[in-house]
This record gives sequence, C-alpha cells and structure tokens, in this order.
Amino acid sequence: GSSAEFAEHRPYYPGDDVRRIDWNAYARLEELVLRLYVAEEDLHVHLLLDRSASLGVGTPRKFDVAKQAAAAIGYVALSGSERVSVLAFSETLSEPLPSMRGQKRIGTLLRHLEELQLSAPSVGSLSGTTSLTTSITRFLSRSPRPGVVVVISDFLDPEGFATALDKLIAQKHEPVLVQVLDPEEVNPPVGHDVELVDSETGEVVDVSIDAAAVAAYRRRLQAFFEELSSYAKKRGLFYGLIDHQENLDDVILAYLRGGAR
Repeated sequence: GSSAEFAEHRPYYPGDDVRRIDWNAYARLEELVLRLYVAEEDLHVHLLLDRSASLGVGTPRKFDVAKQAAAAIGYVALSGSERVSVLAFSETLSEPLPSMRGQKRIGTLLRHLEELQLSAPSVGSLSGTTSLTTSITRFLSRSPRPGVVVVISDFLDPEGFATALDKLIAQKHEPVLVQVLDPEEVNPPVGHDVELVDSETGEVVDVSIDAAAVAAYRRRLQAFFEELSSYAKKRGLFYGLIDHQENLDDVILAYLRGGAR
C-alpha cells in the first residue's frame, strides 16, 4: 500500500515499481529489495478457486477442502472490512461473486462457495480441464483493482503455473499460492498392475505400481513442490501445501501470520 508507515522489505522482481527500491539496503546487502508500506486504501482479496475435474478426487474431495480454505480466508477478510470476490476456474473463469465487504456478507460468501460445483468433462469436451493461464488472462481482462489474489488449486496444469502468476505480478497483484492435494497423491500405496484414468481428459494409462515406480513418482512430485516453493520464495509470495484436511488450519494460520511453508 501507499502510506508513510513502513511495513517490511521484500525481494525485487522485474515489473515492480523501481521507485520503491531501497537503495540503502542494496548498499548493505547487495540485493535489490522493495520497501513496503501499510495500505491506507481498501484491500481487495480475490479468491480464485480451481474447480477442474482433478479436484474431484480424494476423501474428502480436494474441491471440498479447497472451498473450506477459501471460506476461511474470505471470512477473515470480510471480518476485517476488506473487499472480497470469488472466481472459480477450470479451463476458463465462471461468473464471479462480485466484490463485497463487511461481516454481514459472510453468509453470502459461504452460500456461494457451498453451491459451487466441479466442472465435469463431457464427451468431446475439455470443460473439466485446467488452464490457469487462460483463466488469469480472463480475470485480468476485467481490469480488477490490484490486490491479493489467492489461487487455491492442485496446480496440476500441463501449461504450468509461472506464466499465469507472472501476469498477476506484472499487473501489481500479490498472488497467494495454496496447493490442495489428496494424501494418496502425496504418498501413493504400492500395488499391482492398474489402469489409471486421467480425471480431466479421460486418457487411460496402464501402470505397474511397484516400489520403483512409487519412488520415481515421489521424486518427481518433490521436484514439483520445490519448483512452486522456489518460485514463491524468489518473489516474496506465500506458498502453502494442504495435503490432508487436518493441516488446513495450519496453512491458513501460517498465511495470516505472514509465514510460509
């Protein structure tokens, strides 16, 4: 925000306002950082909730856990008199819940989240697939006021996540990354020969889930986690992983306290 009250430093990232670079800190640290100030204007919190078909797996479903995370952050923001809007996405955006503020709108927020449904794929259609880049491009085309954009997703997007999030940063938004996965996605059991069906595209793959395959999967998954975490750390963003319902509170509290996982 813009005010006279200093808040903290964060790393500079290309596209940031160079007028906010703290040159005194650079002289000491030899690292470009920005001076952040306490916001005097209303904070806009945009909740971008993934509703693609891959969120339909798990017990409870990843989609239900994602909605709980959105409800928690939205509740806190409305209680603090901030403005909140909700936009669900899969291959593109759905109609949003328009910006609102005040504790009296908490019921509206919770009802809207409860009514949201997964975008299920149909024959000859990819309506249940994920396209974070397309969805964020549509979001930015609405010319929303810069604010906090909480992206709640499994981030299982073949197009990746960096291009989409870079667009948000370039338009002066602050992305918050909340990843939701099912415990079996994180630690799959060793099994037998199985037929895996892609929940978004319907593609079928025959796989032997032996110990070697599970070990290879876990290595690739860990690399994915590290890629998301490194992206967030370099840009001074929050990244939290909800990999079972029980740690949802821990991730939300870490974000509200300004920490990171």
